[in-house]
Amino acid sequence: MPLRRRLAQWLDSPAMLEPELTTLMWAAIRGYHAEPKFPGVLTDDELRAIDVPVLLVTGARSAMLTPAEARTRGNLMPNAEVAVVPGSHGGFNRIDELNDRIAAFIKGQAAKQQAAQPAPPPAATR
Repeated sequence: MPLRRRLAQWLDSPAMLEPELTTLMWAAIRGYHAEPKFPGVLTDDELRAIDVPVLLVTGARSAMLTPAEARTRGNLMPNAEVAVVPGSHGGFNRIDELNDRIAAFIKGQAAKQQAAQPAPPPAATR
């Protein structure tokens, strides 16, 4: 339990301390089989070529993609926005906050797209 408390704090995952979830977590770990392949890291040129809107989410204490790395990589993409959320793994333990952030990004992109469209021609009058 002391190790689990430290791990729960480090991962920002208080659910690890719930006794009812321990059995479920162990069952999931025992049945999990990781694919031995890892995705490749995109080059700077590949990132520059991504021209669709991108919301890059990382945790403030992420070991996989630090906020500084996320900003550096995000700055290479012409339409990227970087969101740094509390915790260590991208806010997936704060689903409501993360969903609000994603919804705001989508609404913002829709508004930009609508503003960029030309106005319809005025209606002809007789």
